[in-house]
Amino acid sequence: MVEQEEIRDYLSETSRRMVLSQIISFSKAVSAAELLDNLPIKNRSTLYNILDRLTELQLIVKKEVKFGGSTRIFYSPNHEIVSSEFFRSLLQEFKDLERPSTLALDFVSTWNDFPECLIEGDTLQLAIVFGSWMTEAANTIDGLNIPEISQMLSYWGYRNKKIPIEDIKINSVLDYQAGPAKNENLLVIGSGAVNRITSEIMELYGESLPIKFLTPSSKNIYSKLTDITYSEESPIGLLSGLLALIPNPWDKSKVIILCAGSKNAGTQAALKALLDDIKAVTFMETRVISNHSKFPKIPLRVIKAEGEDLLTKMVQQKSPKIQNYEFIE
Repeated sequence: MVEQEEIRDYLSETSRRMVLSQIISFSKAVSAAELLDNLPIKNRSTLYNILDRLTELQLIVKKEVKFGGSTRIFYSPNHEIVSSEFFRSLLQEFKDLERPSTLALDFVSTWNDFPECLIEGDTLQLAIVFGSWMTEAANTIDGLNIPEISQMLSYWGYRNKKIPIEDIKINSVLDYQAGPAKNENLLVIGSGAVNRITSEIMELYGESLPIKFLTPSSKNIYSKLTDITYSEESPIGLLSGLLALIPNPWDKSKVIILCAGSKNAGTQAALKALLDDIKAVTFMETRVISNHSKFPKIPLRVIKAEGEDLLTKMVQQKSPKIQNYEFIE
């Protein structure tokens, strides 16, 4: 971990803070050319030296992306630092340092764009984030269908989009390990009660989300679109899940697929629907997932698990495998 005093000393020079502030102000990963257009610094060597040092200090994240036969470099803020108490103290000390903005929600991608929205340049990339903590432990059944999703998504990329296997990059991490992956496309599994990344998403977007968990660590789903609360204490809520395709709050040029239930049955339902949709796209069949039925520009759905004696087993706090699902909004 970089020493905090080392960061403070480096940012004591105005032009360095200016570069960092400009990167924070963008809602997407930004190139050096875009930074030069928006900064009084016009010497490329000076800018690249600052960018290299900000990367070394872990204040920003540097990523190489292949476009055709060339490689381009983009920079984005390191959310682990810019959302920390230490960074908040720097904001007090350096008044000209950009404060991360309150996040508004703008659906750049919808389910009509999935899974193409996971492709950048010649690469298909996805990090799968499993929960490991919060108010209760994640259940291993929350990961049901993940191997099949990874396999089918890879097959779709290779078969339908002609992406070389080596450029299909699907990996998995636990939520507490997800820091380096936050600026990528994510498949986040489980509510904020079991997955800290879900909790952070709920907190960052807050009331902007039209369907969300009532609080960052809640297991109750609330829809502003229909003014319905799907409580884990109710029969429907116990089997319900949230399936969403939203901009990544740490890099809005990327997306987050959220599959999260009040309990594991709802999470299973969302993951099963996701797998079925990828299969449908791959074999050019009728899509399974669409945007909200009443609000066709909003890619958030409430889904309910189905299965024989499923509700009884859930009330008994068992972890049954679901058989099917239905979209309830």
